[in-house]
Amino acid sequence: MRIQHNIAALNSHRQLGSNNNAVGKNLEKLSSGYRINRAGDDAAGLAISEKMRAQIQGLETATSNANDGISLVQTAEGALTEVHSMLNRMVELATQSANGTYDNDVDRANLQKEVDSLQSEIDRIAESTNFNGINLLDGSVGSTGVGKVAVDVKYAGLAGNAGVLALNSATAAQSTVDAAGTSPTLAAGDHTLNIKFRDADGNLADKSVSFTAVAADLDAAANNSALEKAVQEAFGDGYTVTATAGALEITSKTAGADDKLEIYQISLKDPDGAAVASAFGDITNTEGADAYYTLDAAALGAYDGEAATNADNYIFEINGAKFAFVDDADAAKALDSDVNYVKVQAAGTVDDTDTAAMIALINEKTGIGAEVNATNTSIDLKAGTTAAKSGNGLTLQVGDTADKFNKVTVSIDDMSTKSLGISGIDISTQPGASAAIDKIKAAINSVSSTRGDLGAVQNRLEHTINNLGVASENMTAAESRIRDVDMAAEMMEFTKNNILTQASQAMLAQANQLPQGVLQLLQ
Repeated sequence: MRIQHNIAALNSHRQLGSNNNAVGKNLEKLSSGYRINRAGDDAAGLAISEKMRAQIQGLETATSNANDGISLVQTAEGALTEVHSMLNRMVELATQSANGTYDNDVDRANLQKEVDSLQSEIDRIAESTNFNGINLLDGSVGSTGVGKVAVDVKYAGLAGNAGVLALNSATAAQSTVDAAGTSPTLAAGDHTLNIKFRDADGNLADKSVSFTAVAADLDAAANNSALEKAVQEAFGDGYTVTATAGALEITSKTAGADDKLEIYQISLKDPDGAAVASAFGDITNTEGADAYYTLDAAALGAYDGEAATNADNYIFEINGAKFAFVDDADAAKALDSDVNYVKVQAAGTVDDTDTAAMIALINEKTGIGAEVNATNTSIDLKAGTTAAKSGNGLTLQVGDTADKFNKVTVSIDDMSTKSLGISGIDISTQPGASAAIDKIKAAINSVSSTRGDLGAVQNRLEHTINNLGVASENMTAAESRIRDVDMAAEMMEFTKNNILTQASQAMLAQANQLPQGVLQLLQ
């Protein structure tokens, strides 16, 4: 028997310390709910779960971002709903003014007042609509582009001097293909007609269609119908095709400058796939043009400043700016201060030099694209162009990584009247009202397209939110399996370790009593 070292007590003490540590860990896990409270609990599990936690947080934040994006889109789309309503009202007013039962000076003037008011409200909405301080409809979150500056022309002296102002109707884009100088001889069988062109939307197209000749000579009248059918198939229903003796004329059914029809190449291959040499002649492309006014400066004349002369017969207004030709400085002084003027070279006469000076002044003050007419003393008051506000759209972060596929770009173009092409519409005259109808309808189509894009983005974001929710749920479940404690299993372990702790305490007490037997040997 030894008394210097109580091995049984040492063993019991060690077991007691181990059991106390185990109970402490059990209590920590049970009280926190986590299986891993420190790296020592499970180093690999901790690293994996922390990575998962970062991903979960990213997914939850992305969901919040997508919801914010929906709110932004709804704000813009809600504002455009009212813009749509006002444009529809403007169409109604323009159609009403185009009717011949109204008087220019009274009825149409009142209709124009409402149009002016609606234009001002559209511009106010475009400038003021914002989300969290971000302007949405002024073009700042749109893509860089070019807008039109419409032309609003007013001339008070039109009734007494009708020749001063004339309206030129819109023209359609047209391409003509001349017949070959010498008509090629065609082999029997189906030929292939290939046409390379730019369509109405400005996209390059390359179409090949079958062409079955009725006669051996391409320019034979009998081939006109087959040739028309083949070319019509290539271009579609938006164009009218006419074939005459091997020559082709393709005309857009929609008038205006927005149609981009342009043929680059047309060729014919025989049934064996070999090119038919010189099948067609030269190609001529004519762009479509929007309606515009022509101002006859020579017929307008120059204001002499005399008291007996009515200045209104010499003043014309474009987009709110007033202009006039004057004989001299004294005549200029007789005009109101808001009238921009050009002093003519010879009193009472407007020549080509005076006209050129007026064109420069008009374009500077209004931003339109006025041009000299072929007569040299008339001005074609055509729409101008203006660069839209530069922007690359607004990017939404809808994923947990910085990858490109986790970003959604929202782009909203400038919705001001200038960008919509209706800033200068004038329904105070019957011709002006007729021209305004098409312009307003084009603006309605533009707003409809923008609203459609916004609706598509909103639907996409809603699906994105659903996907993020599922991903977050599954990732949270995976993280929970690694990090969270199984309370039932841990309680069983705690019970076991608690009993072992009490047992080791009891055995330590017993082991401490063992050396007491040595005292009996010493008696």
